[in-house]
Amino acid sequence: LDPNFRHSVVLVTQMADGGSIGFIVNRPGERSLAQILPDNEVMKRFTEPLYLGGPVKAAGLFAMFRASKNPQGALRVLGDVSFALNPAVVEQLLHAPPERVRFFNGYAGWAPGQLALELERGGWHVLNADADIVFRKNMDTLWEELLLRVRAVTASLRLTHEAKQ
Repeated sequence: LDPNFRHSVVLVTQMADGGSIGFIVNRPGERSLAQILPDNEVMKRFTEPLYLGGPVKAAGLFAMFRASKNPQGALRVLGDVSFALNPAVVEQLLHAPPERVRFFNGYAGWAPGQLALELERGGWHVLNADADIVFRKNMDTLWEELLLRVRAVTASLRLTHEAKQ
């Protein structure tokens, strides 16, 4: 019901304190860093849209990236995918970007236990994360595609459960 998350696909990880953090991966903005700061030499290479990552610190710049080496201060979340929430890590990525990097305004965050309650109430569908999906170019139909996938998984689980009875 929260308009911040309507039809959103969020890559989420749990933090050491029990809270959760993530990025909405299917909300590209209308402008890139290169367009926002056209006179900045460092930003000229970043022509992909700046994504709207969530309602927390919406004025901040954060990143999600793929790299075999995880820089100190980055949060490894999935295989070779990491989150850069620390400004020093974001700065490193701006000056020496890995092959796959996506920048975000804001991020999504939940206090310890908050996301679990939302899950119990049925507020979210859950699928295993896929690094290729969260970095794909065209995000227009991602939510619909994943909704079909989660419904297929749910139907399969129901059929398996009914067959056992």
